[in-house]
Amino acid sequence: MEEHVSFFANPESWVSIAITTFFILIIWKKIPAVFAKMLDDRSREIENQLENARKLQADAEALLSKYERDLHDAEKQAVELMENAEAEVKLMVSESKAQMVELTKRRSELAEQKIALAEAAALKEIRSLTVNIATEAARDLIGENMKKADHDNLIKSGTDKLDAKFH
Repeated sequence: MEEHVSFFANPESWVSIAITTFFILIIWKKIPAVFAKMLDDRSREIENQLENARKLQADAEALLSKYERDLHDAEKQAVELMENAEAEVKLMVSESKAQMVELTKRRSELAEQKIALAEAAALKEIRSLTVNIATEAARDLIGENMKKADHDNLIKSGTDKLDAKFH
């Protein structure tokens, strides 16, 4: 025979009262709105970080195009130097063929050396700046999303590899 237990003596009744009270308190205290606000804030922060990374990338691309223009200008100047040297040679033909050949040879070598030096300097600076900008952007993004120990290990190994590769 089953005994009939009163409503307040039954454990299931107390569990249902507790759960109902819990959900009423959650709704009353607007806990879901607090969680939604926290998630929205985090989303905005990530969007800001991504925008910052895009700006850094655009800056790096602008800097790269500037150095490419500078390289193009240096090549144009080298061409102008070559043209000027050739004009001088034409004027000196009447003086001596031997002097003309020697002068052209020296001017050509000088122009080629200037081109080579300008290209090497521009490429080295482009690489260095690109590596520094990319490393900084990666360090900023990774630094905010990783644990301290993982962060330190990753940055050290990455920068060591980049430094070894580009310097």
